[in-house]
Amino acid sequence: MAKDKVNIYDVAEEAGVGIGTVSRVLNNSQKVKEETRDKVLTVMKKLNYRPNKLAQNLASQTANAIAVVVPTFIDHYFVEVLKGIQGVLEEEKIDLVLYKIDKDKNMMDKILDIVHSKKVDGIAAVTMDISEHDYQVLLKEEIPVVLADEKISDFHSIYLDDIKGAEMAINYLLDLGHKKIAFINGLKESQHGSKRLKGVNDTLKSRGLKLATELLKFGDFHTEDGYQSMKEILSLPKDKWPTAVFAASDNQAIGVLQAMEEKGLKAPADIAVIGYDNIELAKYLKITTIWQPMYQLGHLTIEILLKAINGQLKETYHKELELKLVKRETA
Repeated sequence: MAKDKVNIYDVAEEAGVGIGTVSRVLNNSQKVKEETRDKVLTVMKKLNYRPNKLAQNLASQTANAIAVVVPTFIDHYFVEVLKGIQGVLEEEKIDLVLYKIDKDKNMMDKILDIVHSKKVDGIAAVTMDISEHDYQVLLKEEIPVVLADEKISDFHSIYLDDIKGAEMAINYLLDLGHKKIAFINGLKESQHGSKRLKGVNDTLKSRGLKLATELLKFGDFHTEDGYQSMKEILSLPKDKWPTAVFAASDNQAIGVLQAMEEKGLKAPADIAVIGYDNIELAKYLKITTIWQPMYQLGHLTIEILLKAINGQLKETYHKELELKLVKRETA
């Protein structure tokens, strides 16, 4: 041929088949007859054809990429989840397009921009706290979506029980003999924050106790928020100090320990501290925590998304992952 480079269309023409058939041969599809497969492979060899990923994707009408939407890149929690996501994609040789989208009023517009770009075959939304109304908008787009760390009945969901996790933390502290417990929570309006608060309140109530107003703090799930919240608590008269603190994330627990250190206090001798997530840093700082299987969450999310993209799921998939209490030195 006169061309310098043979493309997928040349192979299809020479073999007398459509480009879709060539694409299926390249992707080892079982839908191609052996006779046709042999003919196409013979032509590829004859023309010295080297597959081009873009050409394959155009022929199969897929992007061979998935979008992962997260609210931040730098949080330890999301780093662990992304490790699980990347583990699957590397095995499957599928591209990852990572989007940081702030949780604001324009969040759904930004997600819909991703959908309409046609650059991805599906979306994994990680801890995005999207409202029921916005999920209904997304549902109409008919693109495969899997929610990680959230559960909505109409979407494939891999999730954890925030209420149960908070109950585990508070019961552990109560069993150690603590009765005056502080709770440093995440954002008041977040689904995770509201559920963990319910777990705290329900558990204390079941033991005839109540969370003191001055020992409940809201912020975000970051280290600085935990630090500032604990500083406020330690500014109270000493007789109002808690004997234990439950932080809604390990990042916040780290901030709590920093504020305590500045006051010359140690955990658990002065105040016990328990976190949430079991990020890698928690192990080195010896923080007692509620373990969320973050790597597994990311890994399973993408496994299910790929099955959804390939039409292998006959019904909506829901899976709750187990939480565990990890006992270390701070409580």
